[in-house]
Amino acid sequence: MLKSSICILILFVMAACEPFDLTRKNFPVCAKPAANIGYTAGLLDVTFFLDGPQGDIGAVGWDPGDGKGVGRVGTRVTYTYDKAGTYTVTLTIANSCDDKFTITKQITVHN
Repeated sequence: MLKSSICILILFVMAACEPFDLTRKNFPVCAKPAANIGYTAGLLDVTFFLDGPQGDIGAVGWDPGDGKGVGRVGTRVTYTYDKAGTYTVTLTIANSCDDKFTITKQITVHN
């Protein structure tokens, strides 16, 4: 009697659940982003760009390293420093799968 009750319970539980089918889901497929920091400088004016970009690139953010220009976005941005000096520039790239890539580079600007 106990065995038949357990079998009936198992059959009831199995019949009540809808099977999960992964083929019905669409998961994004992304290649991890990467790039180097490219730049051209004309005195205090600097244009930053992605050098040798690879993978899937969505959002691109720049920090020019002087504490004032944080939040610059785009694959190519122009920035003007207030004074000459050496700065650590940070590039952060993200894709639609939320893979992130960050790289830094020191640059020197003159006036």
